[in-house]
Amino acid sequence: MDILVQPTLAGAAFAALAVAGGAPLFSDGLRTFRLRHQFQHLSERALEEEPVGFVHTSGRVLLDSPLFSPLSGKPCAGYRLEIQGGAMGRSTVAEERRAFRIVSGSTSARVMAGGGRWVVSETGRREIEPGEPLSENLEALLHRSAEFMVLRQRQVPMVLTERALFSGAESHVVGYVRHARPYELSPELELLRTGTDDVVQMVAGGAEEAFDFESDAHEPDAEPSKPPARGSGPFGIERRSPGRPFPGEVDLWVDGGGLLDFVLVSDAPPAGQDLVVSRWRTLGLLLGPALSLSGLIYLAHAADQLRNQGRF
Repeated sequence: MDILVQPTLAGAAFAALAVAGGAPLFSDGLRTFRLRHQFQHLSERALEEEPVGFVHTSGRVLLDSPLFSPLSGKPCAGYRLEIQGGAMGRSTVAEERRAFRIVSGSTSARVMAGGGRWVVSETGRREIEPGEPLSENLEALLHRSAEFMVLRQRQVPMVLTERALFSGAESHVVGYVRHARPYELSPELELLRTGTDDVVQMVAGGAEEAFDFESDAHEPDAEPSKPPARGSGPFGIERRSPGRPFPGEVDLWVDGGGLLDFVLVSDAPPAGQDLVVSRWRTLGLLLGPALSLSGLIYLAHAADQLRNQGRF
């Protein structure tokens, strides 16, 4: 018995959506499958060993840019401010994260975990009574939250909870570690602005000699400029040299690892529930191709029907 399907415009639209949606579904399933496999073989490695790959490592937090926690006022790499009041459950009202470094011995690693998973314990708590005055910075921060404004208007007591990763604290990081310095120019090669759009100058050897690519002229400097001295600012923040956005002595780079797209930052050794990905998401390995294939079959059938009716 043959089953005939009469193509419709709505059916063709849904088929096109199925074709487009199958690819990200398959990609998420493949990522989940790889991530679960990496979790099974995950082991803690000392930072001094300079491990490469998906590992768990730890070190002392060192900041590259100033950021202060909203309640305790201490320098930190990131914080999350939560609010709770009345019958309302706890919700996040403010969150900010920045790249930081972990240091162990003489080895350091830059951690890019702005979009990763952070598991940080409570570092501050404050109870706010109705009508209680707040500092200017905290007031500006809380006014971005609709939950705070509703509780404030209803004269409901609130509790603010801060979770921050302080500078100098021990941090555990799970992510993909590699030897690389992205977005960093070589110290022997820097591009300089010349004030014109058609001339580019390249400085080699710490701005000692300049080459004009427009006229092939060579113009040595009268007095070679000395490279800026490296120093350490407040809170362990390093001063950066021109043309080198990141400190040159960084040994490792930690991020989501591209296809894995997972990085975890914690102030304690990660627990089992912190390294769990739902196995149901691996179904995308089957559902994604099946969804795209069914959409293609429907569109091909619709095109065949139109051709038989002489509309092609």
